[in-house]
Amino acid sequence: FFGSIDDKVVARREHWVGYMAKLSEECDYLATALARCREKGIAPGISLRMNDMHDAPWPDSHMFSRFWKENPKFRLKPWGGRSWGGGGLDYAHAEVREHYLSLIRELAEGYDFDVLELDFLRFSFYFDRDEIDRHCETMTGFIQKVRTILDGTGRSIALLPRIASSPGAARQLGFDVQAWSRMAIVDGITVANMLCTSWEMPIEEFRSLVGPNVAVYVGTEVQGDYRDGLPVRYLPESYEMLRGLAAGYLAVGADGFNMFNFFLARYHHPVTAEEFYGGLGELRFHEEARNKPRMHVLSAGAYQTVESDMPEQVPTAIRTYKARRFEMILAAENASQKVEVLVCFDGEAVEEDLWLRMGLHHVGPAVEIREGPELKNDGNSNGKSKIAVFNVPAGVIKDGRNELILRSQRVDTTVLGIDVWVR
Repeated sequence: FFGSIDDKVVARREHWVGYMAKLSEECDYLATALARCREKGIAPGISLRMNDMHDAPWPDSHMFSRFWKENPKFRLKPWGGRSWGGGGLDYAHAEVREHYLSLIRELAEGYDFDVLELDFLRFSFYFDRDEIDRHCETMTGFIQKVRTILDGTGRSIALLPRIASSPGAARQLGFDVQAWSRMAIVDGITVANMLCTSWEMPIEEFRSLVGPNVAVYVGTEVQGDYRDGLPVRYLPESYEMLRGLAAGYLAVGADGFNMFNFFLARYHHPVTAEEFYGGLGELRFHEEARNKPRMHVLSAGAYQTVESDMPEQVPTAIRTYKARRFEMILAAENASQKVEVLVCFDGEAVEEDLWLRMGLHHVGPAVEIREGPELKNDGNSNGKSKIAVFNVPAGVIKDGRNELILRSQRVDTTVLGIDVWVR
């Protein structure tokens, strides 16, 4: 696989390097971008990737620092399941931490910005898998030194680490958010899956650990979901998905959102960059997001990093006369809105075969079975998926976490995804 695309990757990298080298002759790109933000009334910030291993199959890539190339002794031990990220630097070594602190000093002393994001999700591995308490102590000490560097500038610079999707996953990887809050060394945290948007992260648990003075932001990916065998759905192409994401997470106490990998060309179709970014303001406020048509999605991702991501709920099989429980973060409808639950599945079920309960409320059987997107497996068509439609009575969904129990009668059914539409 790697050999088959190596030449293309090298050519693309060489193009990027050549372009940036030419640009650097004309200006300091970072300083220019930060200044332009201030001109436009945007608080300028810098995101620093703390262990980026994008080009792991090509160790001579320009994306790797001289420090990484010259110090293989400072790299992580290879562990199964960590994929490319397993080749990153091991922060247990003081030399590795000092390397990154030197980069942060250079940025803090040489550039004018208001926010520093430490991106610990590109990639998410910084230590061996043992001695978690010691790793947390080491990383907390590192964050404390970053705080000291930023405070030493005499400017007010917010520090926002971007970390794994649950407190337990974060701590297992070396990130103790409760200690950070207790020591007042961060201004906020962004929590996310690594590659695909998570719709059910435990924001309430993070809040209970960091308290009211540390902001908790939801990290999103350009991929809204990646249902098994179905086409990817992208967040920038659906304001309904963005509103659903915002309304649900704001209902459970999130302070805002981080849009990661949202690359939109000026004339992007079906939504231009101007249209998309111009409308993001409505996602800042719960009432604005909830009072327009919105879609809440059950997380589904083809790419899961087990140590950092939320566990998947789909795809999952429901055997005949059995049921499955799902959990979704939702926002209640207003008096003029109607609610539908759409269950995308693979199987031969008809309307009376699938029954839904939400919390204490009996929704009943599906009212309609629609044709869904085409199913594919390794590029070969396996026919069409199906969508079971359920009409939800008023007042059934609530702000926050909702339980959905789906029962299958007569036939086995594989659930691929669940959407909750509020129109």
